[in-house]
Amino acid sequence: MESSLPMNTEALREYYEQLPNEYGFASQCKMTLLGDIRGKRVLDIDCRRGKGVIKLSDYVGPKGFVVGVDPSPTWIEVALSFREDAWRRNGLPCNNMDFRVAYPEDLAAAGLGDGAFDLVFANSSINVDYCPEAVLCEVFRVLRPGGVLVFDGVVAQGERDESVVAQARVLGNAVQAALSRAAFEDMALSAGFDPPEYYEESFVRAETGYLDGFEVPVAPTDEDVRFVKTTARVYKPRR
Repeated sequence: MESSLPMNTEALREYYEQLPNEYGFASQCKMTLLGDIRGKRVLDIDCRRGKGVIKLSDYVGPKGFVVGVDPSPTWIEVALSFREDAWRRNGLPCNNMDFRVAYPEDLAAAGLGDGAFDLVFANSSINVDYCPEAVLCEVFRVLRPGGVLVFDGVVAQGERDESVVAQARVLGNAVQAALSRAAFEDMALSAGFDPPEYYEESFVRAETGYLDGFEVPVAPTDEDVRFVKTTARVYKPRR
C-alpha cells in the first residue's frame, strides 16, 4: 500500500530541524519482545545515534541485516562512526548494518523498497514525527507480507485534547504527545495492518525522560488521561 499522504520535503526539513528530541522518553532502547530474529532484515526508524541498530545487529546475526534511518545527518554521521567497532564487538565476521538519512514519512527517498524488511522497529518517536499516519503507511510499504512492526512506545488511555497534543509535539514530549490507543489502532488498520497485539503494559508519567529521575517539559493540561507504556506487534497480512 502506497501512502496517500504526499509529503512536502521542505515542510519535513523545517519540522525536523526545529524538533527538540534529545533526552526524551523515546531515547530508551529496550528492544523488548522481538523473539528470534536471526537472519532477518530489520529497519529501525528514527534510529538517532544507532544504539538500537547495534543491539539489533547482534540479534539478527551474520545472516541478517539492519538498516537505521533518521532525519538528522549529524546523528547518522555519529552512527556510522560507531559501525566498524560495533559489528566487531558483536563478534560478527563482517558488517551487517547500514545507516541512512531519511524522513520516516518518506523512506523511499533513502532507497528502501517495497517489501524489503521482515521487521520494523519503532519507539515513541512516532508520536512526535511530522505525520504519524504517513509513517505507518511507509512502514507497511517496506514490510514484506507477514512482516511485523514492533512498536515499543506509549499510547494514551482515553481521548486526547488536540491542543495539548500540539503543544506536547512542539516540546518534543513523546509521552504527552501520544496517540490514543483507538487512534493508533485506526491508523494501523487504515494503513493496511492487522489489529495490534499488546504486551507488557504499564503506566508512565507525561514528564518521564530517558533516565530514571530525568524529567522533560510538559504542556499545561486539564486532561483526564493516563499514558501507557506498551509493546505492540502489528502484522502486515500475508494475503
